[in-house]
Amino acid sequence: MLNLAKYSWTTKQVEDEELILAQLQKAGLEHSPAFLRVCIRRGLTTPEAIKEATDQKPQLYHDPYLMFDMDKAIERINQAIDSGEKMVIYGDYDADGITSTLILYEGLMTVGADVSYYLPNRLTDGYGPNLDRYKSLIDEREVSLIITCDNGVAGHEAIDYAQSVGVDVIVTDHHSIQETLPDAYAIIHPAHPNGNYPFHELSGAGVALKLMAALLEEIPTESLELAAIGTVADMMSLTDENRTIVLAGLQAMEMTQRVGLEMLLKDASVSMDSINTQTIGFVIGPRLNAVGRLGDPTPGLELLATLDEAEAKELVLFVNTQNNRRKSIEQTIMEEVEERLDAYETLPDIIIEASPDWAAGVLGITAGKIVRKYNRPTILFQNQDETVKGSGRSIDGVNLFELLSENKDHLMYFGGHSQAAGMTGRADDYHTFKEAMGQSMLKYQEEINQPAKLEVDIELATTDINESLVEEFDLLQPFGMDNEEPVVMIEESIISQFRLIGSDKSHVKISVQNKEHRESELQTIGFSMAHQARDLTLGQPIQLVGKLGINEWNNVRMPQLQLEDLGVGSKIWVDVRGSKMPPQLLKLKDAIYVFDRANLAKSFADAVESGSEITTYKELSNGGITQKKLVLMEPAGSMDELERAVASGDFSEIYLGSYLEESKYMAGLPTRDETTKLYVWVRKQNEFAIRENLAIISQQLSIHTTTLKLLFMMFFEAGFVTIDDGVLHNVEKIPEGKTDLTTMDAYLKYEEAMQVEKLMNFEPIDTIKQKFEGK
Repeated sequence: MLNLAKYSWTTKQVEDEELILAQLQKAGLEHSPAFLRVCIRRGLTTPEAIKEATDQKPQLYHDPYLMFDMDKAIERINQAIDSGEKMVIYGDYDADGITSTLILYEGLMTVGADVSYYLPNRLTDGYGPNLDRYKSLIDEREVSLIITCDNGVAGHEAIDYAQSVGVDVIVTDHHSIQETLPDAYAIIHPAHPNGNYPFHELSGAGVALKLMAALLEEIPTESLELAAIGTVADMMSLTDENRTIVLAGLQAMEMTQRVGLEMLLKDASVSMDSINTQTIGFVIGPRLNAVGRLGDPTPGLELLATLDEAEAKELVLFVNTQNNRRKSIEQTIMEEVEERLDAYETLPDIIIEASPDWAAGVLGITAGKIVRKYNRPTILFQNQDETVKGSGRSIDGVNLFELLSENKDHLMYFGGHSQAAGMTGRADDYHTFKEAMGQSMLKYQEEINQPAKLEVDIELATTDINESLVEEFDLLQPFGMDNEEPVVMIEESIISQFRLIGSDKSHVKISVQNKEHRESELQTIGFSMAHQARDLTLGQPIQLVGKLGINEWNNVRMPQLQLEDLGVGSKIWVDVRGSKMPPQLLKLKDAIYVFDRANLAKSFADAVESGSEITTYKELSNGGITQKKLVLMEPAGSMDELERAVASGDFSEIYLGSYLEESKYMAGLPTRDETTKLYVWVRKQNEFAIRENLAIISQQLSIHTTTLKLLFMMFFEAGFVTIDDGVLHNVEKIPEGKTDLTTMDAYLKYEEAMQVEKLMNFEPIDTIKQKFEGK
């Protein structure tokens, strides 16, 4: 793995790739080899498959009557319409639930149905059919038909009650089917075991769209943008029929008649002619979800449904306010968890934390962020009086559902899948559950100690990249689940420009050139990556991974790589030299701190993080150091000591602190005149305490204090004086013959220390790096 890289990069490999490429080119496909290789590695190995995957106006709509119970459901709905029965749509609180509810509501209203809707409150109703809520809807609204959307396949109790009192329930859902289905009047599900629907990955909004298409006997085009929002926000596979739904929905959204949606996009500075799946994933979806995460999701639906500009304006303000609240709450929880983790001696194998102040609706999304930062499965709980309610996220290779299954005795109930789950437990069993989960994690040591993987579609040189290639990649849109935007690795290049940008300098812009063709330059940008790239230098070889796009500025268009990760093959030298040591230097994990003076090293022994170590140049072993970071806290006494320190381990980062109390290099070597002047002065004295009189002697003789200390040691070695407990005494009889003081060990060691100090404290970091790496 490259230094600085956050991820372990893997490149897709296909057997017979060259043969398939030749066949595609022979078939007349006029795409670039790079684009065709990406297609091949995605399983698109025939001209027909590539044409279908690049068709920007696909018309793949499966027959809705292939779904089990569709004819039965349509017959019952028509019966209710004809007889004027009251019906209610029971939705869900997320973006998919909101949009699927509105699709059904608008569709039924167009055919004259007496219909209302209800969106459950996450905090009071929970997920899925709620028995108490079903009872109140039946009593208060006098309904005889309930239609669920984006929920219902696990709602046995509430559905059984409704059916028992003569209220039919039609379930429309897309969630995983469990061992038994509820005894509903009809169940519309793309993966129903008795159905024949060819595509199982519809969202709740997609299933609602199919129900309305069957009822209206045509695709309700005005609902396509809603179905696209639900599909992308719920992270459904963007293949097969979903690709048609999303592309059609995005095109409809560009000319939307939904006043609230248009206002929401304009408020977020989204250009209506550049709407894509990221618009849904990062603008629309999070805002709709935020409303449901923090309370009643109904304003989210009203925003999409309203025709009144004044109402839309108020709803946009409310939704944005809730979204900002959601982000603030997430940030607070994140900071509290980080503070707790900093207090641990070692990072736990699974992160489990709880607080009564944490909003349950944002725990899952916050847990996901913690997973990405620490590469550990994470479960966050909200403490209640007698229960704890939590959400968890996991990493590749660690099945969270299986972990919970192993420890289900400590939970009241749970549900989910390998990477995400929700659960409720007893408050008095929380600590036992936490310990048990830690024990279950012991078998996953290899997984948690491996960096997360980043799958690369293709490796390219800067000379391969142009605007045409970016446009070819865009033919594969819409990007999302099962059809990710191509990830490109740029082969090792040279950094030609580098700067930190943004008001807080948290982003980075890097330009790189091909090693062989320096005229070929690629611009890259890394958002929130300054901490990772801060110590890069001009001319440094680097490898980059990211996604290609077009940057347009002053009517000039050029390709740009949005960075996902970066790495260098050589050690990273970090310059932290200065008059004061930055406090964060002692917070490094997996570091070895090297001092010249043993007493100073000892004083720092308790200041560094667990897993890091303090030592001296003399104590440093010749190899076998396991830490990945080397911190040079003081200049070494000799070049040999410095070289041995740098070679003592396989370091990815070397921090150059080299802090000085006094500079031998700046003081310089003593001159003949200074030596003679001090010798004459010393011979006139009987004895004196060196330390107490050092400043006075320095001022009187105009000799630097550092130089004075060296001269005293040279006189001592030459036998001119004795030093006892810091007190210098003249000797009665000095050695006969001429003494060359420059041959004294003190002089030679001082001279060598000067050279080390010159290198470590006064040379540019690039010069130091070149000395040790020859690059």
